[in-house]
Amino acid sequence: MYLSPGFGRVDVNGSEVSPGSSVRSEEKEGMRHSLSGMFPSVALFKQYQNAAMAILEKSDYTMISGNPFIKKSGWRKISFYFNLSYEIKDKNIEFDENRNVQRAEFVVRAYMQGGRFSDGWGSCERREKRFLKPNHDIPSTAETRAKNKACQDLLGIGEYRTGASQFQRQI
Repeated sequence: MYLSPGFGRVDVNGSEVSPGSSVRSEEKEGMRHSLSGMFPSVALFKQYQNAAMAILEKSDYTMISGNPFIKKSGWRKISFYFNLSYEIKDKNIEFDENRNVQRAEFVVRAYMQGGRFSDGWGSCERREKRFLKPNHDIPSTAETRAKNKACQDLLGIGEYRTGASQFQRQI
């Protein structure tokens, strides 16, 4: 079984080995990662979050009211890093009398390999902003919001971003 990059390989005896050393990870950190069946130390959890956030680039952020927020591309990279899968659990798309999309809601479940999951809800409506192709863009935006929320909740990252201060310095 393999964990995310930088956290080595778990051998058949269940001991986690760092690729760069022969010292067992739990001896260094005090505990193995929760994906291996135990709770991580605070230091290991922060290290794991920081490693995931380090894969993000400036283009993975957008500025809202002067603060950087992770965009869809960033959440997809984080999802890939943690090997998450998504499943649409529910969707509701409302149309007007001319079959134009007015509003959409999605519930998406994010899964980790170990079976842990979280559901995220997202919605979007026509009056939010100018959409070039609203019949596509409204449901797509609602689905993206639901996926992002499910990922944030599952990983406990939220808008956590170690690179934010670095990002602000680059602007």
